[in-house]
Amino acid sequence: MNVTPTGPVTAPDTWAWRGAALLLDLDGTLVDSTAAIDRHTLAWAARLGLDGDAVVAASHGRRDVEVVRLVAPGADVAREVEWLHRISCDDTEGVVAVPGAAELLDDLDPRAWTVVTSAAREVALARLTAAGLPVPARFVCAEDVARGKPDPEGFLAGARLLGVDPRRCLVLEDSAAGVAAGRDATATVLAVGPDDVPGAHHAVADLRPVVARAVGREVEVVVTTRAAAPLKAPVDDLPEFVA
Repeated sequence: MNVTPTGPVTAPDTWAWRGAALLLDLDGTLVDSTAAIDRHTLAWAARLGLDGDAVVAASHGRRDVEVVRLVAPGADVAREVEWLHRISCDDTEGVVAVPGAAELLDDLDPRAWTVVTSAAREVALARLTAAGLPVPARFVCAEDVARGKPDPEGFLAGARLLGVDPRRCLVLEDSAAGVAAGRDATATVLAVGPDDVPGAHHAVADLRPVVARAVGREVEVVVTTRAAAPLKAPVDDLPEFVA
């Protein structure tokens, strides 16, 4: 396998990328909060008499405010968002780090990564703490954007926080909305999780196969344990990287 500074490379059982920084989704990517989120979402849906399974499906990768507007357009948005916010902060039972997350972050220069999440800042801090993961000095959360995923605004903001070109970023995401946002931000996207997420350039079940290291002023990421996933877009559609 040869790794070049121009983006993703594939070999029979490896996938590699080199660029400036990593933009990391939180829920489902760094922390496994599925049990808690589903528990909160189902409780909220029951509170409003909504179909719980449909609400859970609609909520993946979206900010609470967008979920409320989507599935309960007649509700008092501020009141319902506050209800969801409070339960998310107070109940972190079952929130744990995704396998490999702690090791990945330990190997990264703090200046070379940040979190871009649809969660509110207080919720994100509660979940990172519950999972025992480091908290970046600055990160992008629900309060920082006017439009949540699948809009690319959050990832573009994350690249600006780190002072890098988004085309030289690797986005790690678990949801279709997040993958779309990463692609539209011109980043390369690594999908994380057991489900096939269309649009990602590569995929891993969790973060254990993902190794990151500094190469000069760049970050090199190598995935070694899963055969290269078929690209969801033509190879010539991969983003160009700026030196």
